[in-house]
Amino acid sequence: MIELQNITKAYYYNGRPKYIARNVSAMFPTGARIGLMGRNGAGKSTLLSIIAGSLNADAGRVRITGSMSWPIGLQGCIHPDLTGTQNVKFIARVYGVDTEELIDFVSDFAELGQNFDQPVRNYSSGMRARLQFGMSMGIRFDTYLIDEVSAVGDA
Repeated sequence: MIELQNITKAYYYNGRPKYIARNVSAMFPTGARIGLMGRNGAGKSTLLSIIAGSLNADAGRVRITGSMSWPIGLQGCIHPDLTGTQNVKFIARVYGVDTEELIDFVSDFAELGQNFDQPVRNYSSGMRARLQFGMSMGIRFDTYLIDEVSAVGDA
């Protein structure tokens, strides 16, 4: 379950607040599929980052029960100087999952071929997205946060 309690987040421009969220409260039950839609710049990614804990709200509280993925689509969990394989090994250690099983899953899922053993900085954006999506799907989470569903494949 994810519960938002009076979440407020603002950015300041010329001394004036631009509210991304103002006193937002919501409860998302375990097992629900929720879509957050809005215009570009509306604050969807910001709200997901607050839920994930990678960005602090100005006020309010987020309560989470169960395990939760990092925000898929925000490429922060991939180190560009490491190979795809090395990135997967790192994530496997962080999350305490079997390294070889995760490598096998991501290798099959992402379909990177020989690129899997090349530095991620050489990947296209679609290849990076498939790597990250595969790493997340290869780990059992109770909740998956997915930002920009179109970011998981080449256009």
